Amino acid sequence: MKIKSIGAIIGAGMLVAAVGLFGCTSNEASSASSAEEEAATEDLVVLNGGKLTIAASLDFPPFENLEDGQAVGFEVDLMKALAEKMGLEADYLPSTKFDTIVPMISAGGKADVGVSGFTVTEDRKKEIDFTDVICDSNQGIVVMKDSGYTNVDELAGKKIGAQSGTTGYDWAVENIEGAEVIPFDEMTAVFAALQSGQIDAIASDLPVVQYYVKNAYTDMDIIAEIPTGEQYAIVVSKDNPALTQALNDAIAEVKADGTYDAIYEKWFGASAE
Repeated sequence: MKIKSIGAIIGAGMLVAAVGLFGCTSNEASSASSAEEEAATEDLVVLNGGKLTIAASLDFPPFENLEDGQAVGFEVDLMKALAEKMGLEADYLPSTKFDTIVPMISAGGKADVGVSGFTVTEDRKKEIDFTDVICDSNQGIVVMKDSGYTNVDELAGKKIGAQSGTTGYDWAVENIEGAEVIPFDEMTAVFAALQSGQIDAIASDLPVVQYYVKNAYTDMDIIAEIPTGEQYAIVVSKDNPALTQALNDAIAEVKADGTYDAIYEKWFGASAE
């Protein structure tokens, strides 16, 4: 696999050719010749040669979080393993607002991929491509232990906090009758708002709320686990199908050689099966 940086392509006057190579949508790709598909697979373009530049909201443990200034978490370890399989180094940008990551990847120029527990949805697919699935998830509802709330129905008409742009926000809007759903930029801000009484409950991805309640907010309870059957994947530009394919190949490799299971067990304490 040939790995090129966009900067090198521009410097060599080859940007037009690169754009032409990666300009196909998934529908168009189905009609491409086998020769074109082979070229797209071989010519992997990344923003910075030798690096896979990653945008993430680094306040989403156990998937991504900052510890002593370093990105850590399940997806961080996974992205490092995938990058290694591709002959690249995983390079995280400073923490990025969750709801700006999909538009950033779609626009191009700042990051090669986005991760932060991105659920595969049809709306997001209109803007970007997803890799194969890397994790399953559901939703969870959190309240203060002394709130008196014991089920979701009791939250009708209440204030629900969620991270902006997430499926947790969408689920609360669609399923909690009469609720005022309040968006926050970061998950830490959502939990702080619940603790200070600004909101009555939180709706977010179940593994994330489980982590926060167990490790940081022990004065809270999860009163509902909602089986939404969500699946996470990596966000990639529609203009870079070769990168999506390379990531899919790497995902298959880490699942086949046991690397994925080892990372999953490290962060979730159980087998991925």
